[in-house]
Amino acid sequence: MKKTLFRTVGFCVASVIGVPAFANMACDATDSLTIISATDDGLYEETHGPENVIDGNFDPDSRWSNQGQGTPKSLVLDLGAAQTVKSLGVAWYKGDSRKSEFTVEASVDGTDYGTVVGTRQSGGTTLDLESYDFDDLQAQFIRIVGNGNESNDWNSIVEVDVQGCGVAVEKPAQPVITERVGTGLYGLHTDKTPGENFDLLGWYMTTPADDDGDGKSDSVYENELAAGWTDPRFFYTDPATGGMVFRVTPAGAKTSKNTSYTRSELRGMLRRGDYTISTRVDGGYPNKNNWVFSSAPQSAQEASGGVDGKLRATLAVSQVTRQGKAYQVGRVVIGQIHAKNDEPIRLYYRKLPQNKYGSLYFAHDPEVGKEVWVDVIGGRGDRIDNPDDGIALDEIFTYEIEVKGKPEGDKIIPMLHLTITRDDGSVVEAEPFDMRDSGFNVEDEFMFFKAGAYTGNNTSPEPETDFDKVIFYELEYSHDEAPEGEGIVEKAPEPIEPAAVGVVFDDSFADGGREDGADATDSNWWTTSTSSAIEVSEGSLGLVSGGSGRGIRTTFAPQDLAVGQTLQATFTFTTPETIGSDRDSAFRVGMYNKLGRGQLEDDLSASSKTPNPLYDGLPGYMIDFDVALADAAAANINVRKHNEDTQGRLLGTTKGYSGIGEGGDAYAFEANTTYTGVMSVKKLDNGIEVAGTLSQDGAVLSTFSTVDEGSDVNQFGMLAFHVNSKTFGSSKDKDTPDNGLDFSNVKLEVLAD
Repeated sequence: MKKTLFRTVGFCVASVIGVPAFANMACDATDSLTIISATDDGLYEETHGPENVIDGNFDPDSRWSNQGQGTPKSLVLDLGAAQTVKSLGVAWYKGDSRKSEFTVEASVDGTDYGTVVGTRQSGGTTLDLESYDFDDLQAQFIRIVGNGNESNDWNSIVEVDVQGCGVAVEKPAQPVITERVGTGLYGLHTDKTPGENFDLLGWYMTTPADDDGDGKSDSVYENELAAGWTDPRFFYTDPATGGMVFRVTPAGAKTSKNTSYTRSELRGMLRRGDYTISTRVDGGYPNKNNWVFSSAPQSAQEASGGVDGKLRATLAVSQVTRQGKAYQVGRVVIGQIHAKNDEPIRLYYRKLPQNKYGSLYFAHDPEVGKEVWVDVIGGRGDRIDNPDDGIALDEIFTYEIEVKGKPEGDKIIPMLHLTITRDDGSVVEAEPFDMRDSGFNVEDEFMFFKAGAYTGNNTSPEPETDFDKVIFYELEYSHDEAPEGEGIVEKAPEPIEPAAVGVVFDDSFADGGREDGADATDSNWWTTSTSSAIEVSEGSLGLVSGGSGRGIRTTFAPQDLAVGQTLQATFTFTTPETIGSDRDSAFRVGMYNKLGRGQLEDDLSASSKTPNPLYDGLPGYMIDFDVALADAAAANINVRKHNEDTQGRLLGTTKGYSGIGEGGDAYAFEANTTYTGVMSVKKLDNGIEVAGTLSQDGAVLSTFSTVDEGSDVNQFGMLAFHVNSKTFGSSKDKDTPDNGLDFSNVKLEVLAD
């Protein structure tokens, strides 16, 4: 029922000093002024929002209620324009049985307020509007500041009315709704998804789930994440606090074959849902989705989405793994700066099962040089005593990771800063970390932030139930604006001439070196695994393997095959004294397109623990030979095609390949015996024919060929060899007998039909 009754309470109003906006304005009319909105701080009681005081409904359930809890609460009325205001009417909730304490203020601009009704109490005798008169004044905003009532600290008003005159203002068709601040911690809503509580448009999410069955962890991109995506297993709102929960189990799927650990983690996306901007650019150059250091070249800064950066998070670690190997148990990464390949910082929380408190430390993994570890609170040791100054599970703290450039002469030095703020307000600052020699100040490098729960344990005996759980209450990042300019101008690739029939190289290692020397038939030779893989002497190139899996390779001018042309590699080698047993697919040969990656012209180590992304996605083929299988009749030649995935290894694993055929006669490798192998790729009208042959003393032991129909892989610039561990030789040391294969000649030539 709508009421317009007034109970007038008379009193004098003192003049307002120092607020020139309150000039008295004579006005004949006295009408109810339009109130276009009523707002507060968002902490109102559920369903009792501020818009209820201007809906014309005097039902007590249609009210504004906001609990003070020791702090006055403000209800702001917007008149839509500066008006001449004469009085304010308020219908108090339970106004006939208790008195409410309040003050009234007014403002022209919504910023500078002056008191027009000093602190006083309502009459306590009516449910109708009580009118509070004052000298005419000009104002657009009226603020009622409540300080509870006689019974409790609630501030509750059923209806308001402002009397005066002025310009006509149209009332909105729909009321302005003040978004209600949640009932959880830090104003979070316990009944909303993470995407509704946090600004997640600048992130995408990776979980340990593999619901699509593709063998990799599932990801959710910005727009879907911001729209409210959640997963009750790994990413959801904490029902008690409203925090954003990241839960990860060691049993989950991984992002790639290069990753040893699972994660429930966000990745910063500066493009904010603009999918026309790529997540990253092939070759590792910055784009508008990623950021760079202020020490990077100007062209890289211009191409990036931001320069330098700060990641700030308030969080609590609720659970860590408690079982597994000593060096892994209890550790979880809670924040990162990730570069193209490495991490300027991985921030760890670690709590050992026997300790009450946990530690904070970080790893700096440079592009150049060795990884560095820095303790910040407590230590990272596997058997450390309880750190008395450590952080307990469920203790809320804030970390701030920042990269800032420090001028030094005519240079900018990239400095890494880490600050930890404890729940008691104490601050711990790590010593600023100098990153000038870390290899990140180059044109083909970029950065992005990560935050969440990235487990450091993959050895738990109960991986489904032993987990890490991290709850975030605040999360934001910022960057300096990227300078304008052309950015990185991508150069057009040099034209590649069609392959010319003839010898590309014919290396017999006569000069005793592995460089492409003065001899026109030489080639260069690089390591694909450890630097100990190559041993060169006059007339011999040793692939040192023995007890380790190792590889070598050579690069050459790209050969773009025309239809009917064949690129053929012929290699002569001698086996050592020791031949391993039952080594399936253990001797491998591959030919690849280099994709213009200049870094491949160097030694590049790679292993299962330290993959190298420069080997990822190179178009090409592998043939492999079996060695001393238990079933000797099963030894054959296998042909495989390199996939566009992220194994980070060239020939060290077959997991990054798809089998396209196998066959040939059975064969066996003997000790101290010389063999000749052949691998060839031929361009057909519709695909590539790949062939492999193994011969001894001119007699073919086995040969096999197959066609990869429809393949467009017809450009090659790299030849590689790899031997698995315990296959050829007993030693993995250089200058040692019985330590691998010795090549006496490797020849590459282009043939034509």
